[in-house]
Amino acid sequence: MLQGIRLVRSGRTRLDRAVLTEQYRVLGRQIPLMYTLVFLDAVFLGFASHGSVSPRLSVVAPILLGIAAAVRSLLWVTRRTDTIPSIRKIRRYLIGTILAAAVLSLAFGGWALVLFFEADLARRTSIALYIFIGAVTCCYCLQTFPVAGWLVMMCGASPVVVCLLLSGDRFLVGLGVNIVLVSAVVLRMFGASHAGFIEVLASRAEMAIGQRRARLAEQRAHRLAYHDPLTGLPNRRALAGYLRQAGPGQFGLMLVDLDRFKSINDVHGHPIGDQLLRAVAGRLRWVVGEGGRSYRLGGDEFAISLPYAAGDLDRVRSVAHAIVREVARPFLIDDRMHHIGASVGIALYPEDATDADTLMRRADVALYQAKEAGRGCYCAFAAQMDAEIRRRSTIETEMREALAESRFYPRYQPIVDLRTGQVTGFELLARWRRDDSEIGPDQFIPIAEECGLLNTLMLDLLDRACLETRDWAVPVSIAINISPGQLRDEWLSHKILSVLARTGFPPARLTVEITENALIVDADKAHHAIESLKNQGVQLALDDFGTGYASIQHLRMLPFDKIKIDRSFVESLTDGSEALRIVRAILGLASTLELPVVAEGIETLETAEMLRGLGCAQGQGYLFGRPMDKDEVACWLADGVMPPAAEALIRRSGP
Repeated sequence: MLQGIRLVRSGRTRLDRAVLTEQYRVLGRQIPLMYTLVFLDAVFLGFASHGSVSPRLSVVAPILLGIAAAVRSLLWVTRRTDTIPSIRKIRRYLIGTILAAAVLSLAFGGWALVLFFEADLARRTSIALYIFIGAVTCCYCLQTFPVAGWLVMMCGASPVVVCLLLSGDRFLVGLGVNIVLVSAVVLRMFGASHAGFIEVLASRAEMAIGQRRARLAEQRAHRLAYHDPLTGLPNRRALAGYLRQAGPGQFGLMLVDLDRFKSINDVHGHPIGDQLLRAVAGRLRWVVGEGGRSYRLGGDEFAISLPYAAGDLDRVRSVAHAIVREVARPFLIDDRMHHIGASVGIALYPEDATDADTLMRRADVALYQAKEAGRGCYCAFAAQMDAEIRRRSTIETEMREALAESRFYPRYQPIVDLRTGQVTGFELLARWRRDDSEIGPDQFIPIAEECGLLNTLMLDLLDRACLETRDWAVPVSIAINISPGQLRDEWLSHKILSVLARTGFPPARLTVEITENALIVDADKAHHAIESLKNQGVQLALDDFGTGYASIQHLRMLPFDKIKIDRSFVESLTDGSEALRIVRAILGLASTLELPVVAEGIETLETAEMLRGLGCAQGQGYLFGRPMDKDEVACWLADGVMPPAAEALIRRSGP
């Protein structure tokens, strides 16, 4: 049985190191107690044999054994510190324990053997019991280190047990047999206990590994959530957190927008654009230094937060000036010089605003003024810039009037099955007739959301769209976008379902699209709204996938019916391998989760063909059709017309 037990573990594996460390900790508490019991056992045995043997055996021998036990006890007591020694030292200590167990057990057993031969029958029985009890006690204290326990039993108790078995006296032989049987049971119990000890340590080690991996994963997730992967700068979410936690100090918020970046990105491709953004981020870090912090908000937009002392407002202006100057310097990328510029808008906390939203808005107003002034300059927010706010207020007033007069109306952009070329649905897009011109949603939706009109606008458009599309010749679906701010409305799902019930529009034909960021802004309300809509049969799509902070867990836990790839990836699909890798990864993930994918922003036949080859189910973009009014769509559906680009796609790629 000893051959199957390693004397001391090597310490090469994580489990070995955990076992050695725990053995050292346990033995540090148990060995002093064990030697104390050994000493008491020797004293009692010497006292019991006193008078029947020489003083050397009854007095001197127990004293010597006690001294040896005390030395070993003190040695282990001095090792009790808060610091665990190295694995090499622990192995050396354990090897010393094995040697000490062998030597002291032989000494104790030899002394008991001499006493046994000089004692009468009654005393021999007592000696055997003393030795056996002492050995069992030592084994109990050494159960986490079974090699030493076995040595104690073999070297300490075995000689006397052998003498009992060979004594020829039936009483002593019976006692010896009884001790052997009990020893076997005790050693088996200690073996099982040691196996359980190892199993617990193995489980603990696995748990520690799992916890460490979870911490690392959490750190990676936190970094991904709060940092821009392209430049490594903190992102918009990190800036929002900084602004929400702003204390009593003063700081300047600068919004930086790159001038002429889009033309470089379009002409030279996204790889060059990405390198340029990283170079800009490096210069911003250098200009701001350790006193401030740089952020990338998305696209070619950056932000700077810069604390400053009271009366040192010039520091903020000088940093803004340095940003404009440094970004205007040429960038050498791939042996080509690229020239861009930067416009900077400044708002001060708490001078210009005391809350995050207002501060961001006023910095944005200042940035707008910098661009209006000719770009390549900085502008600090000032009271006269309230004209811009008044302009927005005018738009808000006109929007309220337009809502009352039904001057907002729906347009429908087709969504095409990339395999068959058939139109499977339409996305509902808002338009506004203002001053005899049609205005797109990018100009009024932000203001509508800011002034709380977006829900009213969306529900009004949905009501009109349901009435217009309910009786189409082909019962295709319509999709409508919901912003993160709208999901804060606890009654949003009820309002949508109320529109469907009032108009008689089938819920299964409606697809509600929400962005990834909506799952982060207010997760509980978003989940509640999603579940309420889904329970009534409404289809759900995760919009702009890949640009926000949603996790695979959201896709698994929430009942989405499809995923929409953001147009930024689709538009750059043919320009470089990075967008292709991202799109392929999204499609692979969607395939694993058995979710169809819709690609937005398809403008060329090559892009559509590539997406079709990658396994993308549906596509949407100007290639297949611009947003149309209800009559155009009704004619399409009634005549069974397939978009010309879809026909070309099928001809080129095959059915």
